[in-house]
Amino acid sequence: MNQKQSAISSLDFTGFEKTHTLRSIFQVAVNLGLPLAVWRAPHQKEVNLMVSFSSAQEVERPDLETCEKGFIFSPFNPKSSATLFIKSDFHVSFDFDEVIQHEDLTSEENVLQAKFFIQLKEQLKKPEEKLNYHVKDQEKKGADIDYKDLVQLGIDAIKNNEFLKVVPARSKVISLNDGFDLITKYLQLCDAYANAFVSIVSMPETGTWLGATPELLLEVNHSQFKTVALAGTQRRDIAKSISDTAWTQKEIEEQALVSRYIINCFKKIRLREYEEKGPKTIIAGNLLHLKTEFEVNMKETNFPELGTVMLELLHPTSAIAGMPKEAALNFIQQHEGFDRSFYSGYLGPVQNEQKTSIFVNLRCMELLENSAILYAGAGVTVDSVAEKEFEETEMKFNTLLNILNSQS
Repeated sequence: MNQKQSAISSLDFTGFEKTHTLRSIFQVAVNLGLPLAVWRAPHQKEVNLMVSFSSAQEVERPDLETCEKGFIFSPFNPKSSATLFIKSDFHVSFDFDEVIQHEDLTSEENVLQAKFFIQLKEQLKKPEEKLNYHVKDQEKKGADIDYKDLVQLGIDAIKNNEFLKVVPARSKVISLNDGFDLITKYLQLCDAYANAFVSIVSMPETGTWLGATPELLLEVNHSQFKTVALAGTQRRDIAKSISDTAWTQKEIEEQALVSRYIINCFKKIRLREYEEKGPKTIIAGNLLHLKTEFEVNMKETNFPELGTVMLELLHPTSAIAGMPKEAALNFIQQHEGFDRSFYSGYLGPVQNEQKTSIFVNLRCMELLENSAILYAGAGVTVDSVAEKEFEETEMKFNTLLNILNSQS
């Protein structure tokens, strides 16, 4: 019996409570300094956990068609730090009726792999303890400029014809309660935001990021390609039907700019055969957004590498940077005053059952030892009002704060 068969046959999750199993795998991976990702796709109940038995790989230009199964994590500015890939050496999915182990183990001898299974068997038998996670040891510099002043600078630049739209961001540092438990809060996010991609990415290279993003960057499912334009934000009134939602001219134009950006990407590669659906109002937790979907049949258009090509063209999209892209990025770099790091980058599972789903890393936070850094931005156009854009970022912070501040 080889090492792969031995490891699988000797690992039995039967009889262990599912949340305890999830916590145990997470804890052992962190103890061994291994990178891991946890995610739950929109409208699904199944939670996935993926561990690599080696360091995350740096990827200069992701090739979605040829890369192996894993999880990708990219910063807002790929020039400032590397895109990272977590190879799927161990993949478990929890539908909370059963635990399914996917046989991704390598048959090659791996010391960390052996240690992982030995420690996991021991960890499963232990009582619950405080969960550790990877923390990146670094000082975070806050922005030098007040956010409302930054928005006003953006409005003035638009009036000066420097660009049509810009998406300035801000960060907020909060203290974590003594009883903060990452897995508990993660599962609460899953319950609260059924329409979101809810994730934890934890590795020594990046620290630990928790998020619940509503925005798909792209999806490749066999021969179908999909991307979305998501923009425009307002607070959700649960007493009102979403069909009664009214949008301002500013919000409609902001969303139209994102749709136009995607269509321009298609034009650059001479792709004319695509299906466009929307815009329509969608729910994202405590917020509403306008969304347009674009779909392409890669077989009919004879464009099998469309996912890789569009990933390079799309990121960073006008929904997180602005339009035209280069002018907006120059403004952000010059005036925003802090490092976005992995906020508004992208993340998601790659080649998981012939499906790749990559999301924009929004509504997220970076976890430190006893605190967390939250990130949010707002789309600024010529019709923007600085106070309202500030309020929009506060509403976006609340996606996570509502869960973090809950007592349960």
